[in-house]
Amino acid sequence: MENKFHIRILQAGLWASLFFFGLTSCGSDGKVIATVDDSELTESEAMILMKHLGYDINNEAEYNAFIIQWCERETLKKELQETNPELYQLVQLRGDAFEGELAQFYLEEELLKGNLDTNVTYDQIASYYTLNKEDFILSDYLVKALYLKIPKDVEFKSEGIDQAFMLKNDKDLSQVNSYAKLYAENFYFNDSSWIYFNELSKDIPLTKYNVDNIVLNRTKTYFSDDEHTYFLNIIDFTLKDEIPPMEFVANQIKEIIVLNRLQDLKEQYGSTMIRKIKDKHEINISK
Repeated sequence: MENKFHIRILQAGLWASLFFFGLTSCGSDGKVIATVDDSELTESEAMILMKHLGYDINNEAEYNAFIIQWCERETLKKELQETNPELYQLVQLRGDAFEGELAQFYLEEELLKGNLDTNVTYDQIASYYTLNKEDFILSDYLVKALYLKIPKDVEFKSEGIDQAFMLKNDKDLSQVNSYAKLYAENFYFNDSSWIYFNELSKDIPLTKYNVDNIVLNRTKTYFSDDEHTYFLNIIDFTLKDEIPPMEFVANQIKEIIVLNRLQDLKEQYGSTMIRKIKDKHEINISK
């Protein structure tokens, strides 16, 4: 069947405005940035949708992907409307029902969070941690480490970095820090916080190395590939399948406690809230 639907993305001058204003201003609310037949997507609508769907509104690739996705979905809706009106009506009805569910979700969030206590004490975190330790069992090593990545053609031995990265002397860290500011493409050191080893090493080519040995032996090593030199110093670690230190999961526990409180509020006041909202509106049901 001949495709009668035409996608049109309007980009003239768009990226200049998006990046100059960081998509934070709504001064061009009605500016149409994409159309599918008679359906239009405005800049402000795109900003709202991208934000709530988790897109980076300042990333050109993600912006383009979002626009293409919107156009494709609008095209499918219009195709269904033309080829099968009954199914299209069902889509609309199910969409309306889902809108109601979303409305309830956001109303509850907005109306109840005014009564939500978001303060979580250290004792509450410690109590939750003690009672639910098994929920936080690790699937990866936690490490405290130094990591440095520099271009391969950058000299480091004459600067003494091959010795300083081992942090044997008090002055070594300051030396590595200064060097990293000049040459590092990636640098990490925080001896007071734990980090997942996989996260730390995600851009290190470790395929030919035994990760278990690197961590468990508290390895201090450096090596090169065709483009970079990598320095890795494992200062401390926790084992896989063990319970992490409380400080590592403290923020996660705080979020869980607050979400549990919100759920309790919904169960306590949700039906009352809906009843009050219904009382504000005229509802007629024919028999």
